[in-house]
Amino acid sequence: MLNPISLENQNYPTQKPEELIERVLNATTNKNDLVLDFFAGSGTTCAVAEKLGRKWITCDIGKYSFYTIQKRLLTIQESKSLENPKQKYGKLAKTFVTVNTGIYDLKKMQELNQDKYIEFVLQLFEVTPKKQTKKGFAFHGERKDGYPVIVWDYWNNKESNLDIFFLENLHQTLGKSVSKRVYIIAPANAVDFISDFHELDDVRYYFLKIPYQIIKELHPKDFAKIRQPKSKNKVNDLDNAIGFHFSLQPEVEATFENNKLVIKKFISNFREEETNKYLENFESLSMVVIDNNYNEKDGFIMSDCIFSEDIESVQSTLHIPLQNTGDNICVIFIDIYGNEFKQVIKTK
Repeated sequence: MLNPISLENQNYPTQKPEELIERVLNATTNKNDLVLDFFAGSGTTCAVAEKLGRKWITCDIGKYSFYTIQKRLLTIQESKSLENPKQKYGKLAKTFVTVNTGIYDLKKMQELNQDKYIEFVLQLFEVTPKKQTKKGFAFHGERKDGYPVIVWDYWNNKESNLDIFFLENLHQTLGKSVSKRVYIIAPANAVDFISDFHELDDVRYYFLKIPYQIIKELHPKDFAKIRQPKSKNKVNDLDNAIGFHFSLQPEVEATFENNKLVIKKFISNFREEETNKYLENFESLSMVVIDNNYNEKDGFIMSDCIFSEDIESVQSTLHIPLQNTGDNICVIFIDIYGNEFKQVIKTK
């Protein structure tokens, strides 16, 4: 008789019991074999493969699935043992890598000359080209909100990333010559910040991270955007989707007040495919994924995922009550096309 799923429940629809997958893997694989799951869901297959000493690769296009699996593996030592379900597994997961296929291959990027690259990425983020120099520093464009845009010159920084040292040097150079926001376009795998902006004094430096799939020069056909669900009971509607992950950050304003995450603004920077119209505030919000006790050393581990239809609306803002928070929370706001905005928020 199978163990009750409550002992390993990830709160994910269609989750399968670990004992069932254990039987399948024991019957069809040996230790050190490679197990591949194209539709990972809650990650039961890779979790069981890990416990049985198999190598594994797992894939899913759902954001809820991705963060559920990441948490499951990072906390696998607290889950039940397959040999004795009354005991904890007690072992850390072996080192694994998460790969987002919406990240540029730097080799492909470097095949574009500098002018072509700058022209392309400005178009990608709908930035108006506008060359100007401030304090000897070159700006390349201006967003529709009027704030300046810098294209990070990766060709001069092949041995380094866009990190705190770059920002501090930039901030010191610019001084008071810029307003409250500066946008920096850079390859996603060259940005060393988990949040999608970093604040120095009263200036916020936003990172526009370059995706991979939408480079038409490198692909023979266009794809439709993958639409993320707004409710938990629709998480598997993604199974038949064909598309790409297009990393175009939404505009977000959120604070922590009276033990609640208060979302004041969530607007995506795209037109809805069906109507060709920009969506109103909160209309494009799919889900909010939260680490209630975030620290940089441990990385992001999901505490909860709240779908937009379950979020309370209070006087033109959205409120999410939070309990047992640490000094910092990390919040990932996700729109219906999978675009993310990450923010670390102090709670005390």
